[in-house]
Amino acid sequence: MSTLFSAKVKGGVIVAEDVDLPEGATVTVMLDEDTANDNADGVTPEQLAELDEAIAEADRGEGIPWETIRAELFGNR
Repeated sequence: MSTLFSAKVKGGVIVAEDVDLPEGATVTVMLDEDTANDNADGVTPEQLAELDEAIAEADRGEGIPWETIRAELFGNR
């Protein structure tokens, strides 16, 4: 299962407030380049909802398997 949250950069470190992350957890970071320098939260509520739905689809197994994507991109290398 995936968890979606927002964080801020403070002193060059990503700080996720009010989020309990287990030690050693792997996280994926998406930088919104349009708002990276203007102190906005970056991602719109609509974008967060769309991303949350995509994660839920993947959790339900509704995505395209990596093997299929790899074969289409790279053939039988």
